Amino acid sequence: MTNLILMILRKVIYYSSAFSPRSEKAVMGSYKNQFSDNAKYLYIHWQQTQFIRAIWISGNPEVIAALRKRGFEAYHRRSFLGLFHCLTAKYYFYNSYIGDINQNLAKGAIKVNLWHGSPLKKIEFDITSGPLTHTFQASNSISKLTNSLMYHQQHIKPDIMLSPSPMMDKLFMSAFRLTDKHMLRSGNPRTDYHKRYPEQKLSFTNLFNHHFDKVIMYAPTWKEQTAKNHQTNLQAKSHLTEDKDEINLYDVTFNWKVLSEHLTINNQLFLIKLDSNEVHLRQEFNQYPNIVDISQWQDIYANMHEVDLLITDQSSLCIDFLLKKTPTLFYIPSDIEKTMSKKKPSQESNRDNYDYVDTLPLFGYDRAMKVSSFEALLMKLESDESFYISAKLSQKYKQLCNLFWSEYACDAFEVIERQIIKGSGKPIKP
Repeated sequence: MTNLILMILRKVIYYSSAFSPRSEKAVMGSYKNQFSDNAKYLYIHWQQTQFIRAIWISGNPEVIAALRKRGFEAYHRRSFLGLFHCLTAKYYFYNSYIGDINQNLAKGAIKVNLWHGSPLKKIEFDITSGPLTHTFQASNSISKLTNSLMYHQQHIKPDIMLSPSPMMDKLFMSAFRLTDKHMLRSGNPRTDYHKRYPEQKLSFTNLFNHHFDKVIMYAPTWKEQTAKNHQTNLQAKSHLTEDKDEINLYDVTFNWKVLSEHLTINNQLFLIKLDSNEVHLRQEFNQYPNIVDISQWQDIYANMHEVDLLITDQSSLCIDFLLKKTPTLFYIPSDIEKTMSKKKPSQESNRDNYDYVDTLPLFGYDRAMKVSSFEALLMKLESDESFYISAKLSQKYKQLCNLFWSEYACDAFEVIERQIIKGSGKPIKP
């Protein structure tokens, strides 16, 4: 009963925030209080240009302290000034949900969803399988109302959503229950930033004080079943302990010692970036030479240009790498299916892919760069052909890039600022 009262109170506060006066400033934030992704790069850009007053909101004191040390404006979500700016800012820019900033005070603001990926797996209200289904799907009016109360921020529509292509328009409109009037044709700040500021790119050679002949990045997707089990364990235990029912798929599908030996011989660097929902699965990867776990990095965009090969199962990060013309290798071990089949029958399955994925060049049924065993993966890493896009595959890469990144998707910063100027009726001065 107490929880129900609190959820209703949250709705009352949210709708009451619509009556607050709003000024020409933007509050910004990111998933799990990180400083990352599209909101990060838009924020840094505005700190340099002073186009509009941009304020970072987070629940992480370390993030806030780091930003203030750089001379940027940032506040804790629950501080007086944090609450004040969330209640009086005209714009909310966020990577996932308004809770990245403040889910209680956003009603009167223009909410701009910068979304953190390009969907291959079904997202939001398109989800019909897996642990997230109950968050978005309702069988009747009562359950719909209940979902709206329980999952408040997931049920708040954005006013504006960036989309880089017509195909992405359709996906976002379906997933977020939007119309074409909500869509804004644009690139993404995370992929456009270093085009505008190339001098801010970073070098792996400087970072590791060693030049590697090849840099390989492994970025798998989030395994929702395992993450869900882990969250249950954390709720039941005061500290993280080994879960006998939880299987670390990365230990099943990799021989880290053998991989490290191969990398050392060939002077290759192997970077591992797990999803933020899976960082608890990290092993002591750094104990092996030439294998570096970068899961705690904010992101990879400043170093993207130096990655020679991306390995993934189906992370949407591979779509961003299309802009760099980076070869992609899909590692989908048959061991995963065997392992997942051993799970308890009562466990829910993962989300389905969108139907369109099967028809995509390279990503679909004709997936040309796919391996299903660790031995086959190792053979690919020993071949020079894996590190460049052949003439045979170049056309498919081009087709794929055009589907996700329309040639009409203009610079994200220019598009967003033009929209702000249009909404304010006059140019904003620093």
